[in-house]
Amino acid sequence: MPNASQKIAENVLLLAVARISMALALPTIGLLFWLYSSWQTDQLQTIRENVASVQQSANGAATQASKLSERLTAVETKQVQDAASSEKFQSATLTRLDRVQDSIVGLSNAVAALTATLQAIEQERRTRPN
Repeated sequence: MPNASQKIAENVLLLAVARISMALALPTIGLLFWLYSSWQTDQLQTIRENVASVQQSANGAATQASKLSERLTAVETKQVQDAASSEKFQSATLTRLDRVQDSIVGLSNAVAALTATLQAIEQERRTRPN
């Protein structure tokens, strides 16, 4: 019979443990849920902070991009204006060089005419009797 009394004692102990575990199951589940929700809240807060930081960075990048776009437009406009101005200057310079070249040709012709005149005068002096 010691086995029977031992079985009864074990069953009573098992029954008490079962009743205590049933009584503590809901508070334990509640505690676990509360801990999990607290952890989730912390994770959500971290994600919100990261999203806010990323949004600030994105807003800053958008602002910088718009400023860069404005600067690029200004640079392109200035480049087009400078190219037109440079082309106009080159055209004017070529026109002036053509005029200088024409003047040089005219001066060369005048020097040739003077040289011919001087040679003719010299020739005439040589051939004239004194």
